[in-house]
Amino acid sequence: MAPISIRFYCLLSLALLSSNLLCAQVNRTAITGAVTDQQGHRISQCRVHAKEAATGFERETQTTSQGTYDLPGLPPGIYTVEFRKDGFAVFSARNLEQLVGQTRALDARLELARGREETTVTEPLVQVDKVDATIGAAIELAQIDELPVNGRDWAALTALAPGAINNGAGDQRTIRFAGHGLDDNNLTLDGVDATAVYNQEQREYMRLNIPLDSIQEFQVQSQDFGADTQNGTAGGQVSVVSPSGSNQFHGAGFDFFRNSALDARSPFDGRSPDPFLLNQFGGSLGGPIARGKTFFYANYEGLRQRLDGTQIGLVPSPAFLAQAAAASPALMPILAAYPAGASPTSNSSVWQYDAPGRQGDNEDSGMVRLDHYFSGRTTAFVRFNTDEAVESIPTGNLTAKTLYDTKFNNGVASLSHVITPSFVDEVKFGVNQTIYHTANVSPVPFGVAVSGFSSLTGASTTDYPSKTFDLIDDASWAKGNHIVKFGFETRWVLLNQGTSQSGTLTYNSTAAFLANSMGSATYTAILPLVRQRKTQFFAYAQDEWKIAPNLTVTFGLRYNFFNALHAIHDDDVPFDFVTCGGYCPSTDVFFHPRHLDFDPRVGIAWSLGGTVLRVGAGIYHTDGQEDDQNLPISNTVDRYSFSNTAFPALSFPLTPFLAYAEAGGLGVVSPRDLDRNRKDDYVAAWTASVQRNLPGRLIGAASYLGNKGTHVLTTTYTNLVNPETGVAPYPAFGPVSWRGDVGNSTFEALQLNLRRAFQNGVLLSANYMWSHSINDDSIGGGESDTPQDSFCRACDKASSDDDVRQMFNLSAVYQLPFGAGRRYLTVPGTVRTILGGWTLSVIATTQTGLPFNITVDRSNGSAPGDYAVSGEERPNYIWGEPLTPPGGSTPQEWVNPAAFAAPAAGTFGNLGRNAFRAPSISQVDLALAKDVSFGERVKLRFRVDTFNVLNRAQFGAPVADFSQVTFGEITSTISTYATGRGTPREFQLSAKVSF
Repeated sequence: MAPISIRFYCLLSLALLSSNLLCAQVNRTAITGAVTDQQGHRISQCRVHAKEAATGFERETQTTSQGTYDLPGLPPGIYTVEFRKDGFAVFSARNLEQLVGQTRALDARLELARGREETTVTEPLVQVDKVDATIGAAIELAQIDELPVNGRDWAALTALAPGAINNGAGDQRTIRFAGHGLDDNNLTLDGVDATAVYNQEQREYMRLNIPLDSIQEFQVQSQDFGADTQNGTAGGQVSVVSPSGSNQFHGAGFDFFRNSALDARSPFDGRSPDPFLLNQFGGSLGGPIARGKTFFYANYEGLRQRLDGTQIGLVPSPAFLAQAAAASPALMPILAAYPAGASPTSNSSVWQYDAPGRQGDNEDSGMVRLDHYFSGRTTAFVRFNTDEAVESIPTGNLTAKTLYDTKFNNGVASLSHVITPSFVDEVKFGVNQTIYHTANVSPVPFGVAVSGFSSLTGASTTDYPSKTFDLIDDASWAKGNHIVKFGFETRWVLLNQGTSQSGTLTYNSTAAFLANSMGSATYTAILPLVRQRKTQFFAYAQDEWKIAPNLTVTFGLRYNFFNALHAIHDDDVPFDFVTCGGYCPSTDVFFHPRHLDFDPRVGIAWSLGGTVLRVGAGIYHTDGQEDDQNLPISNTVDRYSFSNTAFPALSFPLTPFLAYAEAGGLGVVSPRDLDRNRKDDYVAAWTASVQRNLPGRLIGAASYLGNKGTHVLTTTYTNLVNPETGVAPYPAFGPVSWRGDVGNSTFEALQLNLRRAFQNGVLLSANYMWSHSINDDSIGGGESDTPQDSFCRACDKASSDDDVRQMFNLSAVYQLPFGAGRRYLTVPGTVRTILGGWTLSVIATTQTGLPFNITVDRSNGSAPGDYAVSGEERPNYIWGEPLTPPGGSTPQEWVNPAAFAAPAAGTFGNLGRNAFRAPSISQVDLALAKDVSFGERVKLRFRVDTFNVLNRAQFGAPVADFSQVTFGEITSTISTYATGRGTPREFQLSAKVSF
């Protein structure tokens, strides 16, 4: 590491530690406000006492000289707040449900005593936000417990937050926010990092890394969060809070069961649904160890899932196999890897392959948490989660399988102390670990892609055992009309990666395959485990200034130092044409880190009666995905690329060509180029919204939000042949994969939101968004398309891959008003037993279709620069021909093939990127539950969940490769998983006993 960087780290650490800067309490809640008398005069030195019902947790403060108070850092829960001042009657606010991340504005108006002892009010559970301009929502316990969630994947509920966009099944890897990329999202559990480290989001098959019973509630902030919120990303901030024990013992045991005998057929199933079996089971227990002092909570959940599906692909016909074996005997290992076809197609060389494919999933997850109250001023807790998911799943369309084994471990220790009634401090230490192993099981060592046939997956393995450590300190100080917050975090990132050898052989047509005339090939040698490290620093200062009783201005400044990865023992080889002219010394850092990422942010909330006007803006630097910054480790091993333009005789096997490369042959070495002068991606975001209290305890909101991404993740190729000179800039190398941050993106949206928190047996949440997301292939953290023309990135400016123009979702819970604890039939008896204890809940979603990119297969020699970007080259559009087929789009022909033609040699196709859209998606899920009570404490619940009640076919995008015989045909749903959004109608039965 460079000496200047070491000096910078030392000075920064010393400055921050000496000033006791702290970090954000996104996993906590707060109550703030002002106290006045009947004439509106502020009252100072008024005692404010808050008490949480379940644990007896207490916190007390006094109003300042300006009559204001702040109770920061409160655990979520239900509170009673009392205001006491000599000469005045006690003012008591009861049943305040404090949600994670919520700052409640609670003003008290004290009356003179005059023989009156107490004034009591009941506050609404959810208020209009009188404090800041954040766009987002808390997902409360009633939604977690009651809503129908297919597969019990908690992440599906994040799609119900304002600003969320779901492009698939509804898991951590398909939900984005406000036009950002996948790895712009950030996830914390009890305030510490809970991401997958090398990626922000966990794999889609990990449903229990945070089980539903390990969540008390969570908050989603989509945009314009304050300086006190953010852990190095600019997208959605998801803050999950785990439950704690209480002064009473509580426990539960459950089993959720699904079987294909109860399911409808997919459009691509045979006469009956694919055989399927799922059991999800578990239990929880929590209570006091020492009443009022020490509490525990623990749970376990496991799942066992089996799904037998159908693999549908395109393979060589028997006649083609015989002809190829005779013409090119060297191809026999590849020909033998193709499975036998089941039926012919319109092309005599191509048969369709149909065969069963089994997917198996086993997952086990557990959590334990201990809380201790040393005193009314000092509290602490420790919590540890662990999860292991093992999956076997067919890969691609043919016979290959992928085996996954992923472990997730996450822990935190937290200590909170009230230093003075107006100053609260909390310190945390967290550890987050993901151990990820995959193995592709295949009969061929390399991937084989033949235009016209389904691809063969190559055998390979990948290992990513990685972790982070967090040291966080967090405080809030109330002074006059100000609530000042300070924050500091140090994060140590340990990223380890290793892979087996791999490669891809590409044939541009069946005729070329028949002649064993390869279009291109790549080869990468085995990469032993490389240990990469970096240390990150974050700090902020924020002032929440209550200028007037109805006007709050929040402004802050955040500092981010993301740093650059480096390999232990300098076990890396940076490569950059611009700064090194090729390979750099192995002691050089991966890239030059940025030291001046300062982010100003401001929010204004102006309340007028039951209406609040809110505006906000800010700058948000982001680190994106760690895995986008590790290209230098790839250069420690041999990486070669071959093209038939340089090697007209390119063919299988690759042995003579690899020998040429290993002997130092020119034009084949293909290192990976990471821009060492890269800048950190940043987003400028702005919002304007109006919120209002409505009848029926509803809150309505209308919002405009926009953002502009600059220096967004960019992937392309460099060192291509100059079309004018016919020579590459660096002839010693082949085409080089290049990654930097030079892209741009924009997002604008209109949102309408309606919400009623769960009270009196009713919950309602509804969100509508009309939006447009545009970029130049640069989607965001972890996601980027590669332009077909590496010399003209702006030519690919178009709607983003995740551009959902219109989206609506609704979730509701309704407890029928009959039975114990409800409005009617409270007296025990037969009628109450039958009619009492019923709960109905629903999730309904609808959205317009996603864009997809229409492509064409091309040989390297036919494309400008003598390099065709696989999967990105587009055909010509024939002007005047409609993209929609004459009879309208159908699953059999979604796109009009007559509208396209292959481009002439030496030219790019003129069709724009993402020119057409996939079908829209609409789904309704229902749950009906019946509670049966045994005495006062024991309850048995029977429940039926129905997913995709209307059995609407949720079609995915069609085959978008114009070169394929199935071009334009839809061959799959939006998700091939057995759980989540996009399945056919499914029924789930469950039973749960709780006390």
